Amino acid sequence: MQDLFNLSGKVAIVTGTSRGLGQYFARALAKAGADLVITSRELSRLTEFKQEIESLGRKALAVQLDVLSQSDIDNMVQMTIKEYGKIDILVNNAGLNIRKPSTEVTQQDWD
Repeated sequence: MQDLFNLSGKVAIVTGTSRGLGQYFARALAKAGADLVITSRELSRLTEFKQEIESLGRKALAVQLDVLSQSDIDNMVQMTIKEYGKIDILVNNAGLNIRKPSTEVTQQDWD
């Protein structure tokens, strides 16, 4: 049964890992054996969490990422491939919102 959740050799990107659910998701993946890419808009907010993941015996690459920025996304993918050679898992946890009533959100807002 333990092998059912064995992620040894897998690489997981978890967005929005500076706090809350992102950290819980990343921690669970690390405990299952995955190496991680952890992200936040503020890189300094990842320092302690990166150390925590590494203390579990896993690798952790901290990357500054604004999920609304295509160049940030491209950079994160390039850094991940350079560091690990692959991406196996993506957890799109980072939150974002459009500050207007849902009845006023346009298709352009979604794009």
